Amino acid sequence: MSGVAAVGLAAGMALTLGAPSALAEEGAMIVPASGKVTGTPNGYCTSGNSHDGFDIAASVGTPVVASADGTVRQADYADSPGNRIVLDHASGWETRYLHLDSKAVSTGESVTKGQVIGTVGNTGSSTGPHLHFQIERNDSVIRDGSLLDDFTCHSTVSQGSAIGYSFPGLPGGGDVVNDFPKLREGDRGEKVELAQTLLTQAGYDTEVDGVFGEATVASLKAFQEEVGAEVDAVLGPKSWGALLTAPAAGDKLREGSSGEEVKYLQRGLNATLRIDLGIDGKLGSATLSAVKQYQESRGLAADGVVGPDTWSALKSGA
Repeated sequence: MSGVAAVGLAAGMALTLGAPSALAEEGAMIVPASGKVTGTPNGYCTSGNSHDGFDIAASVGTPVVASADGTVRQADYADSPGNRIVLDHASGWETRYLHLDSKAVSTGESVTKGQVIGTVGNTGSSTGPHLHFQIERNDSVIRDGSLLDDFTCHSTVSQGSAIGYSFPGLPGGGDVVNDFPKLREGDRGEKVELAQTLLTQAGYDTEVDGVFGEATVASLKAFQEEVGAEVDAVLGPKSWGALLTAPAAGDKLREGSSGEEVKYLQRGLNATLRIDLGIDGKLGSATLSAVKQYQESRGLAADGVVGPDTWSALKSGA
């Protein structure tokens, strides 16, 4: 692949954040509205049918607040969700508020935790007044039992109560060792700077300024096209994996291998699978398990040996 040099990651691109926040017990997210829980990501409380969020039954006009600080990505109307607000938060977290009666914020607006963003309604495909509240990270719905514990079926929840989940990477949340959030045009910060540094090392003309602007969009698209990834200018898990493994020479690795090539592998697996391997340069049991998980998920021989096929898949954002 032209321009992709096998260079080490700069010291300034440390892939760790600070220690766990002392405020973690206060909760990184709060309950957005008071009411009765009638559905969870495990299913509707009465039927058990598939469902992607928490349904909180409440009267039309009940205030709905932002569960965490963030930016309004969508404030619109669609047939199924009705009046909808989608908030982007730090570290790839996202919350959705559907079936609203009214919206109090606009696309692009910054909001703070606890700020009123709308009211409960019965719009779209809804069988009664309620808020559909959905929590995602990097486009995946969170269904962990420790999150669902605060929203048990038929229980009553109170607006502003802390949600007892770690929410890695959010202010007041848990620690993140290897955090590669979904990035797009308009984003800013140290992770954008990391992405720009990786693109520069890969031979693309990108200013390392921490602002995801037009030049970064163009460079990311060029990189995605070159490696054969989806060209969407969104730096998601697969494109992160491709960027992080780009400098690797592609040496065959197996259990017991060690060195810089293993570090590239570990970073790529962390980003692509959204896991948290330690970057120790040793292909031990945890890394071996992650390799097999990746191989199986991509239809490769799950033998734990990182050969040409596995490297090719990682490097192409598969």
